[in-house]
Amino acid sequence: MGGGSGSSGSSGSSSSSSSSGGWSDRRLKIDIRRLGTSAEGIPVYAFRYIWGGPLFVGTMAQDLLAIRPEAVIETASGYYMVDYDKLDIAMISLPEDASRLTAEAAMALATRAARIRSRGSVQPAM
Repeated sequence: MGGGSGSSGSSGSSSSSSSSGGWSDRRLKIDIRRLGTSAEGIPVYAFRYIWGGPLFVGTMAQDLLAIRPEAVIETASGYYMVDYDKLDIAMISLPEDASRLTAEAAMALATRAARIRSRGSVQPAM
């Protein structure tokens, strides 16, 4: 997962994360496999980052530029991030034994994570 506050020009380290932003530039990913499409029409993929680490499920910023440009953030470095709070999926990392998961199961996990995230983002009244 990548990090950033969601503002243009934010850079964050490659291994940090926030609830809203994720490094989602296709140029930063390898082992890309299309899983399907979310209920809102967002293409969903499994992938790894070029710097290593676990398998992730998420989207590609370049796909969103055409269909959901308001969810794409261009950083000062020229790479794209995605504001996942504006999507019906969440970027998730998968366990090492995820190779046995079907595409449908991986997409279901990303969709469920987005619902949990949206419920958790409501702040209690003070």
